[in-house]
Amino acid sequence: MICLYCNGSTQVVNSRPQHKATQVWRRRKCEECGRLFSTNERIDLSKALMIRKSETEVEPFVREKLLLSIYRSVGHRKTAINDSTAITDTICSKLIKSSTSPIIEVEYLVKLVTNTLNTFDKPAGVHYKAYNPIAKSS
Repeated sequence: MICLYCNGSTQVVNSRPQHKATQVWRRRKCEECGRLFSTNERIDLSKALMIRKSETEVEPFVREKLLLSIYRSVGHRKTAINDSTAITDTICSKLIKSSTSPIIEVEYLVKLVTNTLNTFDKPAGVHYKAYNPIAKSS
C-alpha cells in the first residue's frame, strides 16, 4: 500500500483481526516520510459470494445493497446510520461463517436479515418483512 501523504511505500507495524466485523485493522508506517496511518481491510464479498435469486438468476453479493435495505428498516431510529452499518457487518459475518458454498439462496439471506432485525428492533424487522417481496412469501 502506498502512503496517503507522500505516495511512498508502507510497512505494516501492527495488525489486529476484528472478528465481529470480519476485517483486519492495520497500522502502517511510511518508509519514506515516516508518518503513521491506519487501514481496515475486509473481504470483498462481491467476489466471494453470489446470491441466487431464482433458478436462472445469480448475481454478486453487494454489501451496499444490503446496507440500504437495512437502513430503510431502521430509519426511524436516531442512530440509523450507525445501527444499519453494525447490523450489516453482523449479517456479513454470519454469512461468511455459515456459508459452505459461494452461492447463497436469497430466501436464506432474507430470513437471516429478518431474524437479526427482529432481535435488534422488532419494528425494523416488521418493516423489512413488509417491504421485501421475498420476505412476505416466507
